[in-house]
Amino acid sequence: MKSLKGKTILILGGTAPCVHVTRFAKEMGAYVYVADEKTEKGPAKQLADEAVVISTNDYETLLAFIKEKHIDGVLTGPGEFNIVNAMTVSKMAGLPFYCTKEQWDICQDKRHFKDFCKQYGLPGVPEYSVNDVLTENDFPVIVKPVDGCSSRGISICRNQEEYAKAKEAALAASKAGKILVEKYVENGGVTIDAKYVVVDGRFHLEAIGDRHVLNGGLITAISFYPSKYRKAFLEQVDPYVEKAFTSIGLKNGAFFFQAIPDGDKIYIYEMGLRVSGGMIYNMTEATSGNNTLKMLIHYGATGIMCEKQDEEMIDASFKGKEASTMAFPLKTGKIASYSGFDVVTKYPGVIDLTRYYNAGDEIIPKHVNTLDQLFARIMVSAPDKSSLMKRLKAIRDEVSVINDKGEEMIIWDTFDALYNEFNKDNK
Repeated sequence: MKSLKGKTILILGGTAPCVHVTRFAKEMGAYVYVADEKTEKGPAKQLADEAVVISTNDYETLLAFIKEKHIDGVLTGPGEFNIVNAMTVSKMAGLPFYCTKEQWDICQDKRHFKDFCKQYGLPGVPEYSVNDVLTENDFPVIVKPVDGCSSRGISICRNQEEYAKAKEAALAASKAGKILVEKYVENGGVTIDAKYVVVDGRFHLEAIGDRHVLNGGLITAISFYPSKYRKAFLEQVDPYVEKAFTSIGLKNGAFFFQAIPDGDKIYIYEMGLRVSGGMIYNMTEATSGNNTLKMLIHYGATGIMCEKQDEEMIDASFKGKEASTMAFPLKTGKIASYSGFDVVTKYPGVIDLTRYYNAGDEIIPKHVNTLDQLFARIMVSAPDKSSLMKRLKAIRDEVSVINDKGEEMIIWDTFDALYNEFNKDNK
C-alpha cells in the first residue's frame, strides 16, 4: 500500500476504540489530528501528532477546522456514533468516505436489513411479528432492539413471562422504540462471523470464523478461523452478496455478517457496515497479509482502497493457517488483581492482546451478557488446529483475575468444554 506521507487526517474520538486507526494512520505516513470534546488526552489523543478539543458532532466547527488545516480525510474507529459523525462531516467537506448515510441506515437498522435480505435472497432468521400471540410451541425466541449494539437489550426467552420482560428490555434499549422477535436457534451456542472487503466494486470474503458463546449467555467466549461452515456459507450466502450491495451503490469499504447455522442451513441475523470491534484486521494481516482498516484509512485520505497486490492478498482460508480470538469473560465482582497477561503477549503466535479493565474496577449485573463483561481479548495464530489449541491452553493456564474475596473471576466453561472435546476427537 502506498505511503500517506504528505496527507493530513482527522480522527474523531480520542478513546481506546480509536487507538488502532490513529496508530496505523501515523505508521502509513500521515499527519494525524485526533479530536473530541475532552481536554484530557485519551489513549488515541496521546498517539496523535496533535490533539484537538472539538466535539465530534459539532459539524460546523469541525468543518472550519478541516478547511483551515487542509484535511485530506476524516476517520474514526468502530464506534457507530462517530462513524455517523465522520460520514456526515466528510460529506459536508467533500471528502471521501466509504459509505453514505442511506447505505448505513439500510444496514444498521435490523428491520431495514431483514427486508433488504428478503429482497435479494440473503437468508434471514425466521421471525415473528411483535403483535403475534406466541404459543408455547413457538419458544425459544430471541428479542432485540432494531437499533441496538454490544448485545444490549437482547434476551433469549423460553416462556411467556420471560417474553414479556424481554420486550420491555428491548424497547428500553431502542432509540427508535422498535423491536424484533426471531426464532432462537439452539445449536450449542455457535454463530458465524463473516468479514467482507469491497475494492472498486469487487466483493471479497476475507475472513469467516465460528464464534462460541459463553455458556448460557450471548457474548462470544472464543472464536476460531477459518469456519468449518465456510463451504456452506459460500454456497448459501456469498452468491447473493454482490448483487445486494451493488444495488445500494456500495463500491468500496468493509462490512461483516453475523449468522447462525441451523442444521444444514445458515441464517444471517445481523450485519455492520464497518470494521468490527473484534480487530480481525490484525488477524488477517498476520495470516493472509491484508489489513482492511489500513485500506479504509488509505481510502479516507486518497479515495483509493489499495493497490492490486494488496487486494490479491485477501484469502478467507488464511493461506492454510488457523487463528483464534479468546475472550476473558468475568463473574460479577470487584477486581482486586490480575496476572499473566503481560507474560502471554510474548507467547508464540500471539498477535494482539487488548485489556479493558484494571484492578479496582467492578463487573456489575448490568454488564452480564454484554461486551462490558469482558476483561480482555487475545488473538492467536498457529500453523494448524492442534498447535493453536496447545497455545490457547497455555494462555488459559497462565492468566488469572482475582476478586476482592480471593476468588478467580474468569469464566472458563466454554473454552474448557471445547478443549476437552478437541482432545477427545484427536486422540
